[in-house]
Amino acid sequence: MAAARAPVRGFTLIELLIAVVILSMVVGLGTLAFSLFTQQWARSRTQFDDRLADFQRMELVHRALEDAIPWAVRGEAGKIGFYFLGREEGLTLVTSSPIFNPGRVAVIRFFRESAGPNQTRLVYEEAPLIGVRLREASQTLPFAHRLIVLRSLEGPVSFKYFGWGSLDERVREPGPGEIPPMPQWFNEYDGLVRSQHPQRISVNFEGSEAIYFVADRVDAAVNRMIVE
Repeated sequence: MAAARAPVRGFTLIELLIAVVILSMVVGLGTLAFSLFTQQWARSRTQFDDRLADFQRMELVHRALEDAIPWAVRGEAGKIGFYFLGREEGLTLVTSSPIFNPGRVAVIRFFRESAGPNQTRLVYEEAPLIGVRLREASQTLPFAHRLIVLRSLEGPVSFKYFGWGSLDERVREPGPGEIPPMPQWFNEYDGLVRSQHPQRISVNFEGSEAIYFVADRVDAAVNRMIVE
């Protein structure tokens, strides 16, 4: 006699609906998680691209500052000095590595500027010396190029300058037992007044300090100016 078959039990409509609801929730959660992940990735990628662009612009400024030229000019009453003006808020100098006119000589300005409440940005401006003979400290130059190097900086931004206090300090021989004068840091540095060019430039922002070393070519520049 054949054995009786066990009854085949299928899913009820309620069980099927519960399974569909659970599956929909899993798919929905997975979609939400993927959406959040892609948004976070996009934000991280944007931040990375912004930081990379900031680094690249700072590298260009770095080269321009370290290739600064002690450009001799005449001030009032024919006094020979250097076309360099450094203040706590920024600087002006001549460089052989400008950003917008590579391979040429240009006057550049690098300074802080307000970007709103409690916000500061670093700005670069450039005046190419193409067809311009920079002889006088009072000459007016066309700053035709402008670049925002770093934007939305928090906290104070300040500049300092390391160099000799004056030409007299640099050439003076100390007396017996006298401590010889040495270069030091200044909050302001006027190359026309001091008849010197700074050897280092410091920029402080967001708790960090960037120091740029400037080649010391003052003696050659003065000699060239006297001969000309």
